Amino acid sequence: MALPATAHDEMPVAGQVTAVTAKTIQVKMKDGKVVTLEVDGNTRVAKSGQRLGIKDVKVGQTVNAIGFGDNMSSLIAIDVNITAPSKGG
Repeated sequence: MALPATAHDEMPVAGQVTAVTAKTIQVKMKDGKVVTLEVDGNTRVAKSGQRLGIKDVKVGQTVNAIGFGDNMSSLIAIDVNITAPSKGG
C-alpha cells in the first residue's frame, strides 16, 4: 500500500506500556512524556522475532516502536517490538 506523499516521518518511541486498547498503545518514554500510538491492520507486533498481535501487548511491558506521522502527538504504529515481559510475568 502506498502512503500519501506528505511530510510524515518515522519516529522512534521507546518506553513502558501504560495502556492498551484494540486501537491504541500508550507508552511512557524515559523522559516522562506519554505517547499514544494508533494501531491498525498494518501494525506489526513482535517479541523475540515472533510475530504477535495487539492483544499480546500488556501494560508494564517495555517496547521499542516506530510510529509514522507528522509529530509525536499524531502517530500510527508501524512496528512494535516487545523487549521485556510484563511485571506479572
